[in-house]
Amino acid sequence: MPLTSRISALRQKFISTFGDGGRKIALVRAPGRINLIGEHTDYNEGYVLPAAVNKAVFVAAQRRTDTQVNIFSSLFDEKITFDSRTLQFNSDHGWANYPKGVISVLTNRGWKIEGINIYVESDVPLGSGMSSSAALECATAWACLSLYPYQLTRLEMAKACQNAENRFVGVQCGIMDQFASAFGKKGHAIFLDCRTLSFEHVPLSLDKHSIVIINSRVKRKLASGEYNKRREQCTEAVKLLKTANPKIRALRDLENENLDSALGSLPPLPRKRAEHVARECRRTREAMTCLKKGDLARFGHLMNESHESLRDLFEVSCPELDVLAESAQSVKGVLGARMMGGGFGGCVIALAEKGAVEDLKRETSKTYQKRFATHADIYEVETDDGTAEYTA
Repeated sequence: MPLTSRISALRQKFISTFGDGGRKIALVRAPGRINLIGEHTDYNEGYVLPAAVNKAVFVAAQRRTDTQVNIFSSLFDEKITFDSRTLQFNSDHGWANYPKGVISVLTNRGWKIEGINIYVESDVPLGSGMSSSAALECATAWACLSLYPYQLTRLEMAKACQNAENRFVGVQCGIMDQFASAFGKKGHAIFLDCRTLSFEHVPLSLDKHSIVIINSRVKRKLASGEYNKRREQCTEAVKLLKTANPKIRALRDLENENLDSALGSLPPLPRKRAEHVARECRRTREAMTCLKKGDLARFGHLMNESHESLRDLFEVSCPELDVLAESAQSVKGVLGARMMGGGFGGCVIALAEKGAVEDLKRETSKTYQKRFATHADIYEVETDDGTAEYTA
């Protein structure tokens, strides 16, 4: 469906759900994201290379005259209601904790957000590693920005949404997901330095190639502990490294070190975590250079190396992701494939020649079905623009 038609339909669905209300209805689209390379580096102050994609969260919102907040999701066919004066995490509210967290963060900034009706729909696959939560957060923040007399830059919005996920929901993610949803640019990836938050839109020329997402349909549960545990392990590695080198403030600082020497004193587990981050930072910088040169063959090789590191050193893969990545890598015309996102389920991202896409779909589907007696969802994605408001 064309975007203009979808926005118009979104407005009508809002009215059908909540009524017209006689006030402005904010209509916002916030994209999900892929991450080409640079995994578990963002919260280690390293580098990432994401891109916003043409799968997104759509939000329609309107102010109320009381303090009641109603959020309806067409995906879950569920309405969650709470009071804007008592914003607390509620495990029973599930997906609604993400927009609730954004409202809480904005309220703590001094925004007087009272009652609001919010209608949400999405075609970002849930639990896939494409950051449906960050897209929902950015869409909510932009809708509040449209409806209330306050100001936020895109960077402030990304930080506020990350804060909502860290402090309200309890997932200690870095800023990459929210940043990509806020700053996406069609036809480009984003090379982001997560320490300085300086970034560059890097042309992603894929005339003869496609980005293919293979969804294992294994749902990720990052807040349940393993993701946060990896972050704690990275923090512990930094503490140990600082005793020998006080200049190290994050694992990103190992990028230019002799790793055998720098990591030699670490116990086995923190050494593995630190080695992944250091090498992944190097790979991400090289991958950015490859995009600029148009060297997609080398780029694909770096993707394969990234998967091996995430599997063996950072230990965030799972059998389903390994089978999909290895199956994809074996297909002629596939330049590279790796797990994407926080891990423990979700998706594999592959870079393939356009003529190889059907072979990729067929072979990975056959292998996955044979190994796990279930199917994987496979789709091509394109880069797209970041969060924006529309009219209908």
